[in-house]
Amino acid sequence: MQIIKPKFWDLKQPNYIANILKYFSFPFTINNKINFKKKKISKIKSICVGNIYVGGTGKTPVCIMINEILKNLKLRTVFIKKFYKNQTDEQKILKNNGKLISLKNRIDNFLYGNFYTS
Repeated sequence: MQIIKPKFWDLKQPNYIANILKYFSFPFTINNKINFKKKKISKIKSICVGNIYVGGTGKTPVCIMINEILKNLKLRTVFIKKFYKNQTDEQKILKNNGKLISLKNRIDNFLYGNFYTS
């Protein structure tokens, strides 16, 4: 299945439909602020690298560069990535450039990473 990005992702300014829909989001925003319960699992700092595009935008090289910078600052680092069968090449690249934790469950990845770096 080929996924095609919507054309509005490349617009520089929101169009009139986006401005109308913005008002429908206010009840959800207020509800989230009232009912938000922050879960803090650890004191370990994390950096998340991502964007709305899937593949080919340079996220992996950015992660490797950030990892090198942090290693030079004498900080312990680990890559945490959810396991996908079709991304084994990316997993190998990350393993060659540092420690990698890649489990199917994102929370398990984080918990294992917390234990691993402590």
